[in-house]
This record gives sequence, C-alpha cells and structure tokens, in this order.
Amino acid sequence: MTPSQHARFRLPRALVAVAVTAALGSVLPASPAAAAQAPIGASFFGVHHAGLHADGALGWPQTTVGSVRLWDNGVSWRELETSPGVFRWDRLDAEMLKAREHGASVLLVLGQTPRFHSTRPGAPGAYGPGATAMPTKAAWVSYVKAVARRNQTVWNGVADFQVWNEANVAAYWSGTPAQMATLTAWTRAALRSVGSRARLISPAFVTRLSSQRNWISAFYGRRVAGKNVSAYVDALSFQLYPPAAGTPETSMTLLAAVRAILRKERVSKPIWNTEANYGLLGGGRSARTITVPRQIGNVMRTYVLNAQNRVARVYWYSWDLLRLSNTALVAGDRVTLTAAGRAFGTTRTWLLGTRPAGCTRSKVNTWTCTFTTATQIRRVVWNPTSSRSLVVPARTTATTWDPTVAARSAGSRVALGVVPVLLTTPR
Repeated sequence: MTPSQHARFRLPRALVAVAVTAALGSVLPASPAAAAQAPIGASFFGVHHAGLHADGALGWPQTTVGSVRLWDNGVSWRELETSPGVFRWDRLDAEMLKAREHGASVLLVLGQTPRFHSTRPGAPGAYGPGATAMPTKAAWVSYVKAVARRNQTVWNGVADFQVWNEANVAAYWSGTPAQMATLTAWTRAALRSVGSRARLISPAFVTRLSSQRNWISAFYGRRVAGKNVSAYVDALSFQLYPPAAGTPETSMTLLAAVRAILRKERVSKPIWNTEANYGLLGGGRSARTITVPRQIGNVMRTYVLNAQNRVARVYWYSWDLLRLSNTALVAGDRVTLTAAGRAFGTTRTWLLGTRPAGCTRSKVNTWTCTFTTATQIRRVVWNPTSSRSLVVPARTTATTWDPTVAARSAGSRVALGVVPVLLTTPR
C-alpha cells in the first residue's frame, strides 16, 4: 500500500458453461469445470489489521478471518533488528500468538532494510533513510534465518514469508529488478538452510500503472543461477488496486494484464492478491465517499471474482482503514462492524468449502458466478451498472448479504444491483 463503480432476468436452472464475450476477454475464468479448482479454504479470506497489537476487541477483527498479512504492524526488519544482531521480538511474538489463537495463518513481509545494513544508507524511502536499498547479503541471510528459526521454535510454524512489499514503488524499493531477483534467491536459500517448511511468496507488486507492469515484466524476465526468478518462490504476489473510480470488475482486468505478462515470461505459479481496496487517490488523500450498498458490493464481489479467477488468497487492506479507501469495514471506534464489514462474513459463509465453477455476464451486464458443493449449486448474481430484478427459479432460494433477512422462495421477485444475491439450488 502506498503511504501517502427494472429489467426481468431469469437464471438457467442447470449449471451453465462460461460464456466469455469478446469485450470481456480474459477477465472471466477460461474453464467452467468445477473439478479444476480445489474447494475454497479458510485462508482465502485474508486481511491486514494495523491494530493487531492492541488488547481486547481493537486487536482482532470482529469476524472470522483465515489469514493475516503483517505489513504496517510495527514488525518490519527495520523495527525488529534494533542494532546489528540484536532483535526485539516481543511485539511480533504477541501478534503471532494472537493469530494462532484465532486459527489464522500469517504472512510476514520481510523488508525494510535497517540503515546499518543498507548498501546505500542515505537512500530515501517511506520508512527512513536506507530502508529501500539492497541490504548486505550476510545481514539479510542472518535475518531470514532468525525469523525462520523463531517460526519453528516459538510461533509453531504459523508463518509464511514474503520477500518485500511493493518492490515496484520507489518509496519501498529503490534498487533494480535484478537486485530484487537476487534478494529473492538469497531468501529461498536461507530458509532451506535452516530446514524451514514455510512458503516463500514473491515480492508484492502494484499493478495499476503501465510503468509498474513494465517493472513486473522486468522482474519475471530475470534469471538467477540459471533459473527464472519464479523458481525460488511458491506463489506470486500482486496488489490489485484499480484506479480510484474502479470496481472489483476493473481489478480483474489488472489481473488479466498481469497474467499476460506471466505467460510471456513462461511463469506459472499460484497468485495471491496481497492488498485489495477501492477509491485510493494516493498521496495520503482521503478517498471520496461512496454509498453503503457500493461498499458492500465492493467487499463481496472482490472475494467472489478473485475466487473465480483462481486467486489463491485475498488480503483486504485494511480491516481498520478508515480514510484512504472508500470501503470501510469498521466504524470510527475501529471495532463496530459496518454493513461492509458484516458482508465480509456473509461472503465467507457463501463461499467457504465450495468449488468455483465459472461466471457468465449477460448483455445487460448481469453477472452470475457459480460455486458448487456436493449437494448444492450456488449462484452469486449482481449487476454493477444498473438496477434490475429477477424471479427466483424453481427449487431455489434467494439470500441477501444480511443474514437477518429471511430467504426468498421460488417465484419471488428480488432486487438486483451492486450488492450480490445468492441463489441456492439442491443438486
């Protein structure tokens, strides 16, 4: 994250194949086959939480979360290693313990460089002089080994590791793609040297601008010791923030652009969306306010579309972010769930344990994304651009984002718009 979007519509009763229109291109999944994707697990539903260190309700989202990414949590390398070889673990230990107690996995971002380990101590950056520069190899390897060993001996293996945050943003990394590729290979070697089983996730990359995508291409075109840099990681990380007026659907066009780069470089690894939110203007400016239904829709459609597009994890940035984005999950007390925050839990209930089975988009821009279980077909339906309605098909019930609202039975007419509706049919 840088500091500073009433025609009648009837759904088919049988599981439909994906119809990808020329206008939509690769935004929708290429295949409707449910068997091609594993069931959606709890870790798919990830968040950031800047207040994770706090006691009581402030210190954990008031909903069920499957994974957390530690960034802006006061536990970067620069904050852990306070002088050469001296580490302060208390805050990170507490955050790891809290995640374990809530049954959530952790993704720990490994940068930024302490000034005394920086090859360019005067390099400017968002987190202080030297933080954006290449570290010395010995210092980096020693640090990675230290966190890996602590993961094994203290944190009970709850953590996976990420090389760097937003390596194609100068405020976080002022080195070259080649240097970041080298750092990635060093990290893999350091983890293996201490027998760590933790996954290594690639540096995170933002995707909004063409210049940022060019950086991604340069990085994934690198070879280190005769191997493409992707050989050193278990998954690829992208921050799929769309332009300020963008929507979850817009975000998926960025994913398609990233995949085109990866195909060109012959890179094939699981993809994690390590930061997601909407309305970001940059420069620390507050996002423009949008309506509550649009906020609800942003949350729900984000997780639905990422699941359908074979993204393995999604981390909302952030649970307690109130100003820089337009979609708030908590109120000003940073505890009370907003409607969008409650919708996060609803989406988890709808998708957990299901298999994505493809999406269709009608001529009037009504989207239908299908998920299956052994006993049900679940269709998540919405229209991001206009108000519509649909008649609930036979043998089907319709459910809204709000679990306190009774389900609607077959033959009922339900409103359709930016907030998805779930249609459930027994198999």
